[in-house]
Amino acid sequence: PPWLAALLAPLGILPFKLGWALICVASLGAALLLLHRWQPRAGMVKPILVLLSPPMIYILMHGQIDVLVISGVWLPSQYWAVVALTKPQVAIGLIAGIQRQQWLKAGLVTAILLIVSLLALGNWIEAFLSQPAPFVKADHNLWRSLWPFQVPAGVALIVLGISRKDERLLLSGSPLLSPYAAISTLIGPWIGAVAYLSSQHATLVFLSWWGAVFYRSLTG
Repeated sequence: PPWLAALLAPLGILPFKLGWALICVASLGAALLLLHRWQPRAGMVKPILVLLSPPMIYILMHGQIDVLVISGVWLPSQYWAVVALTKPQVAIGLIAGIQRQQWLKAGLVTAILLIVSLLALGNWIEAFLSQPAPFVKADHNLWRSLWPFQVPAGVALIVLGISRKDERLLLSGSPLLSPYAAISTLIGPWIGAVAYLSSQHATLVFLSWWGAVFYRSLTG
């Protein structure tokens, strides 16, 4: 989306590797801040589990911005719709977390941003949607053979997030509502899970996840 491109544009002035490094550093810091938001006293083990997890390594390897997008939860909820539209596969569930008294403001902010971007750049939405999407059928798409059967699980997490007013559940359900998800897309659900679980249980999940990654790399 144009607003994301505008935020990232200054990095284009820098040498490529330096810009990449800054994104990586920002992603690492943002992940730790999110863990602190959801569990202020996380101890020493949980931050390590977040920073060395498969989604975080994927983010660093490919310069992804998933952590930066879900960090939009720090904004007031009237901006969450914009955050959700920035990268729906990681944040679309945040729309369900907008406070009722903020619905009008959220609608106006989103509409104004879309109108301004359309006036400035033309119908970029149509151009975006008309692009081929080979990544949906790519091997790294976690839902390639599963879509749309994972959607009910995403809906369940979103409904539970609404009832508990828990943004972690809203973000956890987001990847399941998309036809496409890479490993990096799961960084929000992972940080949320780490905050929920004890250090021992989170470590067990961490080890099993890396075991699955190594198994897939050997057999795939």
